Amino acid sequence: MIKLKQVQTSLGDAYLSFDYDKEGVVSTVTVNKQDIVDRLKIVKQKLGRALTVQDAKLVIIKLVNELREGKAPLTEDFDYTQFIGVDLEA
Repeated sequence: MIKLKQVQTSLGDAYLSFDYDKEGVVSTVTVNKQDIVDRLKIVKQKLGRALTVQDAKLVIIKLVNELREGKAPLTEDFDYTQFIGVDLEA
């Protein structure tokens, strides 16, 4: 079972919360919409056609299944504050 539970927006970002079951236990995962969009871009490139709602559904299923299996986090994030005042080209 994978069910969309909530869609939250914050400062231009969207986050989708999904309930999913694993071995009879229901858990919740929150995914940045951009993770889904990035995967859909790859699917579109590979298929060479316009995307469908079914494509989006399959990408979400794949993404949640990877989390069920304990695979690495989706998108890496960094502490960008370390770059404050630093010349990045130096």
